[in-house]
Amino acid sequence: MLRKSLAGLGALIVLGSSTISATAAQFPVVQSAALGTSRSLPWSKPVTVTDPFEGTFVAVFDRNFFYKEIFNTNARVEVQSLWSRQSIRFLLTASDRDCLRGLSYFDRLSGSTCSEVIGSKNIIELFVKIGEQVFRVSGQNSTFVVSDELARALQNAPDGNASIRLVTESGSTVDSEIGKETVKAWRTVYTNPVSFRSTN
Repeated sequence: MLRKSLAGLGALIVLGSSTISATAAQFPVVQSAALGTSRSLPWSKPVTVTDPFEGTFVAVFDRNFFYKEIFNTNARVEVQSLWSRQSIRFLLTASDRDCLRGLSYFDRLSGSTCSEVIGSKNIIELFVKIGEQVFRVSGQNSTFVVSDELARALQNAPDGNASIRLVTESGSTVDSEIGKETVKAWRTVYTNPVSFRSTN
């Protein structure tokens, strides 16, 4: 069964006073909601994010990497994500150590022209498979609003890894997995209907 959720991102950031889950205090605190390849984060466990721009909320960070032919190169693909009650945010990067293509034997030995190219891609569509249901969510700038229906499905996801598909702005698709510990953490993140407090 395919379900489509098209929600406006205007509702993503709530300005005003709302409450944060009372259980948030028991989780490790992360000082920023930003994703990045150089960040050391507590992956796959509930955390309290305290961000100067987005406020305080309960979330879980996830990371997966694999090697595949993508964006016309054989690359190491990394999919980072941040799952909160309001939104799901992704960072999709591909790094290619292009050391062998077009180089002579001596160039390869010296590594003189070896370089790592890292690029990120804008994701505009997300597919999440929960049990036998597939949720399709459209977004902007790699960010997707979580509907009530999707939140309930994530909260009740069966044990084990969950499959996702990301569609980039250029039309490329990347299939990845969300680890079983992150899936387990969804039960906490999506338990409370309100788990966000704005900065105002």
